[in-house]
Amino acid sequence: MFERFSRLWKGDAPLREEYRLFVQMLNKARELYLMIIHVMNTGEGLEELETVVYNTDIQINKLERRIRKALVTHLAVNPGQEVSGCLILMSVVKDAERLGDFCKNLYEATSYWCQPCSNMYYADRLTDLKNYVSDVFDATIKAFEKEDDVLASEIIQDEVKWNKRFDAFIGEIANSEIGTKEAVCTVLMVRTLKRLQAHLSNIASSVVLPVHHIDHRPKHLR
Repeated sequence: MFERFSRLWKGDAPLREEYRLFVQMLNKARELYLMIIHVMNTGEGLEELETVVYNTDIQINKLERRIRKALVTHLAVNPGQEVSGCLILMSVVKDAERLGDFCKNLYEATSYWCQPCSNMYYADRLTDLKNYVSDVFDATIKAFEKEDDVLASEIIQDEVKWNKRFDAFIGEIANSEIGTKEAVCTVLMVRTLKRLQAHLSNIASSVVLPVHHIDHRPKHLR
């Protein structure tokens, strides 16, 4: 499915510019995520990063609007042509835009804590989740660019397993005796990391699923 549509945005294909801008959105979100993780780990540069976070989120939002406008214009000028490819890009750019939002939310949760995450009771567990999402960022970009259906399927399957870990972790925090501020900040971080991996998995699903199944998980991939 994806391999056939990918011809619409590779080389001199009609949607090549929209595809390039979408990949740019992904890379901006990934770079922002890594900067935030560095601040979470070290507790340094929190205030300096604030402007970068909000400016990058705005840049990602503008790219989304630019792509959506270009896709609508393309369909208006070329009715009936590359419809499925346009629908795929229209779907995944929304997920990419949400990556920017949740990176911003992760920064905000970090700013509430105002300390290195290593000072948290659940520091090691948070590190595992942060590293996992970082790996999913890399894998999703690779799967989309390389049309790697095996890797995309693995991302979707891993999401199902990790969702259970995210939810169990939140339940554990709720039943813990750590302080209110730390509990709130930890839960916000965990929930935000969960949403980041969910939107990355949605993007990966476009590699292996037809348009009407994107964002959904068929039984054989659960």
